[in-house]
Amino acid sequence: MRPKIAVSIPARTVSEASRMVRKARRLGADLAEIRLDYLNGDEPIEKLARIETSPLIATFLSSRNLGARRTKEAERVEALIAAAEAGFGYVDVEVETRNLRSVIDRLRKAGAKTIVSRHDFTGTPSDDELRKALQLCRGSGASLSKLVTTVRSLEDNLRLLALTREASRKSGLVCFGMGASGVSSRLLSPIYGAVFTFASLDESTTVAPGQIPVSRMRRIYAEMGYR
Repeated sequence: MRPKIAVSIPARTVSEASRMVRKARRLGADLAEIRLDYLNGDEPIEKLARIETSPLIATFLSSRNLGARRTKEAERVEALIAAAEAGFGYVDVEVETRNLRSVIDRLRKAGAKTIVSRHDFTGTPSDDELRKALQLCRGSGASLSKLVTTVRSLEDNLRLLALTREASRKSGLVCFGMGASGVSSRLLSPIYGAVFTFASLDESTTVAPGQIPVSRMRRIYAEMGYR
């Protein structure tokens, strides 16, 4: 088993993003998450989809989910649809998005697999609340659900991993905890059934609390016997 890793790419330009994606692939990444909220608004993302062979994930976070710039929801949705039409393999949509099912349908028709994500930057909710959030994501009709919380204790990691093991048997899931205390769930989530986990390209390009470089994550997996 080789755990899959997506590397977050916070580039300002398409040329910078392309360089970072190639580096991520050399370091062991399986997918590259292009953070559209970091890209300059006039950058031709269709060019990036044409020249890159690694599977690409388009993500455009709102300011409430710590996106890099303040934008209107309509702008984010149209940018994500443009990414799907350009050939991105996955498109990540926030669960709070209005008319979510309709947006998911448009993305699917454009040819992309869809991820519906819920982030919690304050803590890790109760098990019941986590399951409700998961059902909300699944109810959108997306290909994958993504639950990312903030870990405050070892128990939070254990609860997230237990949910991952249980829920991934029924449908595709990405689930782990942010923060220094959540690193273990980041590492172990694919081993417990998550489709993939997230890493940074290096120490200087971290976009979420607790992200670690992909090269370090690959070394840890190798030491665990997962190559």
